[in-house]
Amino acid sequence: MKVRKPAVAGSFYPKDPETLKSLVDKLLEKNTKEEPVGVISPHAGYVYSGKVAGKVLGLLGGKELKVLLIGPSHFVDFEGISFGDYQFFETPLGRVKVDWERIEEFLRLYRLPHALDNRPHMWEHSLEVQLPFLQRLSPNLTIVPIVYGRIDPETLAEFMEFFLEDDTHFVVSSDLSHYYPEEIARWIDEHCHRGIVEGDRESLKTCEACGKVGILASLIIAQRKKLKPKLIAYDTSASAFGDKKAVVGYGGYAFFQ
Repeated sequence: MKVRKPAVAGSFYPKDPETLKSLVDKLLEKNTKEEPVGVISPHAGYVYSGKVAGKVLGLLGGKELKVLLIGPSHFVDFEGISFGDYQFFETPLGRVKVDWERIEEFLRLYRLPHALDNRPHMWEHSLEVQLPFLQRLSPNLTIVPIVYGRIDPETLAEFMEFFLEDDTHFVVSSDLSHYYPEEIARWIDEHCHRGIVEGDRESLKTCEACGKVGILASLIIAQRKKLKPKLIAYDTSASAFGDKKAVVGYGGYAFFQ
Protein backbone atom coordinates (compact mmCIF):
# COMPACT_ATOMS: atom_id res chain seq x y z
CA MET A 1 0.00 0.00 0.00
CA LYS A 2 1.47 3.36 -1.05
CA VAL A 3 0.38 6.45 0.87
CA ARG A 4 1.21 10.00 -0.12
CA LYS A 5 2.11 11.66 3.19
CA PRO A 6 1.26 15.32 3.81
CA ALA A 7 4.03 17.73 2.80
CA VAL A 8 2.69 21.04 4.14
CA ALA A 9 0.84 20.05 7.34
CA GLY A 10 2.17 22.35 10.05
CA SER A 11 2.98 25.13 7.60
CA PHE A 12 0.07 25.74 5.22
CA TYR A 13 -2.45 24.38 7.71
CA PRO A 14 -2.41 22.96 11.28
CA LYS A 15 -0.78 19.58 11.87
CA ASP A 16 -2.89 18.73 14.91
CA PRO A 17 -6.08 16.92 13.75
CA GLU A 18 -8.46 18.59 16.20
CA THR A 19 -7.08 22.06 15.52
CA LEU A 20 -7.30 21.44 11.78
CA LYS A 21 -10.84 20.07 12.02
CA SER A 22 -11.97 23.08 14.04
CA LEU A 23 -10.36 25.55 11.62
CA VAL A 24 -11.76 23.91 8.48
CA ASP A 25 -15.26 23.74 9.97
CA LYS A 26 -15.00 27.44 10.77
CA LEU A 27 -13.86 28.32 7.25
CA LEU A 28 -16.36 26.11 5.40
CA GLU A 29 -19.61 27.78 4.39
CA LYS A 30 -21.75 24.80 3.46
CA ASN A 31 -24.39 25.62 0.86
CA THR A 32 -25.48 22.78 -1.41
CA LYS A 33 -28.81 24.22 -2.60
CA GLU A 34 -27.30 24.49 -6.07
CA GLU A 35 -24.34 22.14 -6.35
CA PRO A 36 -21.77 22.98 -9.05
CA VAL A 37 -20.19 20.53 -11.46
CA GLY A 38 -16.81 21.95 -10.55
CA VAL A 39 -14.95 24.77 -8.85
CA ILE A 40 -11.71 26.74 -8.97
CA SER A 41 -10.19 27.04 -5.50
CA PRO A 42 -7.01 28.75 -4.19
CA HIS A 43 -4.11 26.84 -2.66
CA ALA A 44 -2.21 29.12 -0.27
CA GLY A 45 -1.88 28.75 3.48
CA TYR A 46 -5.25 28.78 5.20
CA VAL A 47 -4.52 32.07 6.99
CA TYR A 48 -4.35 33.69 3.55
CA SER A 49 -6.77 31.88 1.25
CA GLY A 50 -8.78 29.68 3.61
CA LYS A 51 -11.88 31.90 3.63
CA VAL A 52 -12.13 31.92 -0.15
CA ALA A 53 -11.48 28.18 -0.36
CA GLY A 54 -14.07 27.50 2.35
CA LYS A 55 -16.77 29.46 0.52
CA VAL A 56 -16.27 27.85 -2.86
CA LEU A 57 -15.57 24.29 -1.69
CA GLY A 58 -18.54 24.52 0.67
CA LEU A 59 -20.78 24.40 -2.40
CA LEU A 60 -19.80 20.74 -2.81
CA GLY A 61 -21.12 18.01 -0.57
CA GLY A 62 -22.38 14.48 -0.22
CA LYS A 63 -21.50 11.38 1.73
CA GLU A 64 -19.66 9.83 -1.21
CA LEU A 65 -18.12 12.76 -3.01
CA LYS A 66 -15.94 11.92 -6.03
CA VAL A 67 -13.48 14.62 -7.04
CA LEU A 68 -11.14 15.11 -9.96
CA LEU A 69 -8.44 17.17 -8.24
CA ILE A 70 -6.21 19.18 -10.58
CA GLY A 71 -3.25 21.42 -9.77
CA PRO A 72 -0.10 22.83 -11.36
CA SER A 73 3.36 21.50 -10.55
CA HIS A 74 5.32 24.12 -8.60
CA PHE A 75 8.54 22.15 -8.10
CA VAL A 76 9.03 19.56 -10.87
CA ASP A 77 9.29 20.42 -14.54
CA PHE A 78 7.78 17.69 -16.71
CA GLU A 79 5.56 17.18 -19.71
CA GLY A 80 1.96 16.03 -19.38
CA ILE A 81 0.19 14.91 -16.21
CA SER A 82 0.95 12.72 -13.22
CA PHE A 83 -1.42 10.71 -11.02
CA GLY A 84 1.45 9.24 -9.01
CA ASP A 85 1.04 5.63 -7.93
CA TYR A 86 -0.41 6.19 -4.44
CA GLN A 87 -3.43 4.25 -3.22
CA PHE A 88 -4.18 6.92 -0.62
CA PHE A 89 -3.46 10.60 0.08
CA GLU A 90 -3.06 11.32 3.79
CA THR A 91 -3.75 14.44 5.83
CA PRO A 92 -3.97 14.87 9.61
CA LEU A 93 -7.71 14.10 9.20
CA GLY A 94 -7.06 10.64 7.75
CA ARG A 95 -6.58 8.93 4.40
CA VAL A 96 -8.37 9.65 1.14
CA LYS A 97 -8.81 6.81 -1.34
CA VAL A 98 -7.53 7.23 -4.90
CA ASP A 99 -9.92 5.93 -7.56
CA TRP A 100 -7.58 3.49 -9.27
CA GLU A 101 -10.34 1.75 -11.19
CA ARG A 102 -10.97 4.90 -13.22
CA ILE A 103 -7.28 5.76 -13.54
CA GLU A 104 -6.50 2.30 -14.92
CA GLU A 105 -9.32 2.68 -17.45
CA PHE A 106 -7.79 5.99 -18.48
CA LEU A 107 -4.28 4.53 -18.80
CA ARG A 108 -5.57 1.80 -21.10
CA LEU A 109 -6.56 4.57 -23.52
CA TYR A 110 -3.69 6.99 -22.94
CA ARG A 111 -0.09 5.84 -22.56
CA LEU A 112 1.56 8.80 -20.86
CA PRO A 113 5.26 8.81 -19.90
CA HIS A 114 4.96 10.50 -16.49
CA ALA A 115 1.50 9.30 -15.43
CA LEU A 116 2.76 7.21 -12.49
CA ASP A 117 5.68 9.43 -11.52
CA ASN A 118 5.49 10.38 -7.83
CA ARG A 119 8.02 13.21 -8.01
CA PRO A 120 5.52 15.92 -9.03
CA HIS A 121 3.38 15.00 -6.00
CA MET A 122 6.00 14.68 -3.29
CA TRP A 123 6.21 18.35 -2.22
CA GLU A 124 3.25 19.72 -4.14
CA HIS A 125 0.77 21.74 -2.07
CA SER A 126 -1.80 22.66 -4.74
CA LEU A 127 -3.74 19.41 -4.30
CA GLU A 128 -2.98 18.75 -0.66
CA VAL A 129 -4.48 21.95 0.76
CA GLN A 130 -7.87 21.16 -0.83
CA LEU A 131 -8.13 17.78 0.89
CA PRO A 132 -9.01 18.72 4.51
CA PHE A 133 -11.94 20.80 3.23
CA LEU A 134 -13.17 17.94 1.05
CA GLN A 135 -12.68 15.44 3.89
CA ARG A 136 -14.93 17.47 6.18
CA LEU A 137 -17.56 17.66 3.42
CA SER A 138 -17.55 13.96 2.60
CA PRO A 139 -16.59 11.10 4.93
CA ASN A 140 -16.28 8.71 1.96
CA LEU A 141 -14.32 10.97 -0.35
CA THR A 142 -12.50 9.46 -3.34
CA ILE A 143 -10.18 11.41 -5.63
CA VAL A 144 -8.38 11.28 -8.94
CA PRO A 145 -5.26 13.41 -8.27
CA ILE A 146 -3.70 15.13 -11.28
CA VAL A 147 -0.63 17.33 -11.13
CA TYR A 148 0.11 18.83 -14.53
CA GLY A 149 3.34 20.12 -16.02
CA ARG A 150 3.84 21.39 -19.55
CA ILE A 151 0.51 20.70 -21.25
CA ASP A 152 -1.90 22.63 -23.42
CA PRO A 153 -5.40 23.40 -22.05
CA GLU A 154 -7.17 21.47 -24.83
CA THR A 155 -5.35 18.24 -23.96
CA LEU A 156 -5.95 18.73 -20.24
CA ALA A 157 -9.65 19.35 -20.95
CA GLU A 158 -9.79 16.11 -22.95
CA PHE A 159 -8.31 14.22 -19.99
CA MET A 160 -10.74 15.93 -17.60
CA GLU A 161 -13.73 14.93 -19.71
CA PHE A 162 -12.84 11.27 -19.36
CA PHE A 163 -13.27 11.47 -15.58
CA LEU A 164 -16.38 13.66 -15.69
CA GLU A 165 -18.55 11.12 -17.46
CA ASP A 166 -20.26 10.14 -14.20
CA ASP A 167 -21.12 12.20 -11.10
CA THR A 168 -17.51 13.25 -10.44
CA HIS A 169 -16.88 16.92 -9.62
CA PHE A 170 -13.73 18.79 -10.59
CA VAL A 171 -11.64 21.03 -8.34
CA VAL A 172 -9.09 23.11 -10.23
CA SER A 173 -6.46 24.54 -7.89
CA SER A 174 -5.05 28.01 -8.61
CA ASP A 175 -4.05 31.28 -7.02
CA LEU A 176 -4.24 34.52 -9.00
CA SER A 177 -1.68 37.37 -9.29
CA HIS A 178 1.50 37.26 -7.21
CA TYR A 179 3.39 39.98 -5.32
CA TYR A 180 1.97 43.19 -6.76
CA PRO A 181 0.77 46.15 -4.69
CA GLU A 182 -2.85 45.62 -3.64
CA GLU A 183 -4.38 48.07 -6.11
CA ILE A 184 -2.51 46.60 -9.09
CA ALA A 185 -3.22 43.03 -7.98
CA ARG A 186 -6.95 43.70 -7.86
CA TRP A 187 -6.81 45.28 -11.32
CA ILE A 188 -5.01 42.24 -12.76
CA ASP A 189 -7.32 39.81 -10.98
CA GLU A 190 -10.36 41.64 -12.35
CA HIS A 191 -9.23 40.37 -15.76
CA CYS A 192 -9.29 36.82 -14.34
CA HIS A 193 -12.85 37.34 -13.07
CA ARG A 194 -14.00 38.71 -16.42
CA GLY A 195 -12.20 36.02 -18.37
CA ILE A 196 -13.70 33.20 -16.32
CA VAL A 197 -17.23 34.45 -15.70
CA GLU A 198 -17.76 35.98 -19.16
CA GLY A 199 -15.54 33.57 -21.09
CA ASP A 200 -13.50 36.54 -22.31
CA ARG A 201 -10.28 35.07 -23.75
CA GLU A 202 -8.75 38.53 -24.25
CA SER A 203 -9.11 39.32 -20.54
CA LEU A 204 -7.50 35.99 -19.66
CA LYS A 205 -4.35 37.06 -21.50
CA THR A 206 -3.81 39.57 -18.67
CA CYS A 207 -4.79 37.10 -15.93
CA GLU A 208 -1.66 35.92 -14.08
CA ALA A 209 -2.98 32.81 -12.32
CA CYS A 210 -0.39 30.13 -11.54
CA GLY A 211 -2.96 27.47 -12.47
CA LYS A 212 -4.00 29.23 -15.68
CA VAL A 213 -3.78 26.06 -17.80
CA GLY A 214 -6.21 24.34 -15.44
CA ILE A 215 -8.50 27.38 -15.54
CA LEU A 216 -8.47 27.43 -19.34
CA ALA A 217 -9.20 23.70 -19.42
CA SER A 218 -12.16 24.18 -17.08
CA LEU A 219 -13.53 26.91 -19.38
CA ILE A 220 -13.31 24.50 -22.32
CA ILE A 221 -15.27 21.98 -20.24
CA ALA A 222 -17.78 24.69 -19.33
CA GLN A 223 -18.32 25.57 -22.99
CA ARG A 224 -18.80 21.94 -24.03
CA LYS A 225 -21.14 21.11 -21.16
CA LYS A 226 -22.92 24.48 -21.25
CA LEU A 227 -21.94 25.31 -17.67
CA LYS A 228 -22.32 28.79 -16.19
CA PRO A 229 -19.24 30.08 -14.31
CA LYS A 230 -19.80 32.33 -11.30
CA LEU A 231 -17.42 34.26 -9.03
CA ILE A 232 -18.12 33.07 -5.47
CA ALA A 233 -15.42 34.86 -3.46
CA TYR A 234 -12.31 36.98 -3.88
CA ASP A 235 -9.64 38.30 -1.52
CA THR A 236 -5.94 39.08 -1.31
CA SER A 237 -3.30 38.19 1.24
CA ALA A 238 -3.49 41.78 2.56
CA SER A 239 -6.58 40.75 4.51
CA ALA A 240 -4.47 38.42 6.67
CA PHE A 241 -1.82 40.84 7.94
CA GLY A 242 -2.56 44.19 6.29
CA ASP A 243 0.57 44.34 4.14
CA LYS A 244 -0.54 45.84 0.83
CA LYS A 245 2.89 46.22 -0.77
CA ALA A 246 3.17 42.74 -2.30
CA VAL A 247 -0.01 40.64 -2.22
CA VAL A 248 -1.31 37.41 -3.73
CA GLY A 249 -4.83 37.23 -5.12
CA TYR A 250 -7.28 34.41 -4.40
CA GLY A 251 -10.44 33.69 -6.36
CA GLY A 252 -13.13 31.07 -5.87
CA TYR A 253 -15.30 30.25 -8.89
CA ALA A 254 -18.03 27.67 -9.45
CA PHE A 255 -19.45 26.10 -12.62
CA PHE A 256 -23.20 25.44 -12.55
CA GLN A 257 -25.53 23.58 -14.88
